[in-house]
Amino acid sequence: MQKRVLAIIFVKLVLGKRVKLIVDGTILEVAKLSRARTQKIKRFSGKAFWGKKRRKLHSHHFKQEVEFEELYYGVLVMVLCDEDGVVMDIWFHPASYHEVKSFRIRKNRSRWFKFLVENFEVIGDKGYRGCEHVKVCESKEEKAIRQVVEGVNSQIKVFNHISRWRKGITLLSYLYAYAIGYSFFRKSYVLG
Repeated sequence: MQKRVLAIIFVKLVLGKRVKLIVDGTILEVAKLSRARTQKIKRFSGKAFWGKKRRKLHSHHFKQEVEFEELYYGVLVMVLCDEDGVVMDIWFHPASYHEVKSFRIRKNRSRWFKFLVENFEVIGDKGYRGCEHVKVCESKEEKAIRQVVEGVNSQIKVFNHISRWRKGITLLSYLYAYAIGYSFFRKSYVLG
């Protein structure tokens, strides 16, 4: 996968294009909440796979912003892709990890990820404020570029229901297979 990605980056640089990378994460459920609370989950034991996500939405009924909290039992899958949707790197951590913490851990452990982050511009949402090497998107153009990673994340959630993985290593191999398939075999991908 890395050789193909390097070839794509090289072609873009030769053509004079800037390489912009987009980072974001999504939570994949390991088990439904009712099952996770009542039964011992054998898929992941010994780690905090419970995660809370707080959201603020505007309520038309109350005419104000309402904050609510969602509880998950799952894994946080992080994706680093370019503006064409080619997945450069994909990894996961427990759902209790924040995206910035997961980003920093990956940067410290992976030379490939460190190379990408330090040599190219990385765009993230407002949750990445204060994170080194990540530019927070402020303008409409940057927010439009960031929508590519949302498409990747939505397809990962669909893929999660089909894969029926049981162990972390199986999930990782499935995610890499998905990333290769999504990046290199989709009809809308055009190199030039």
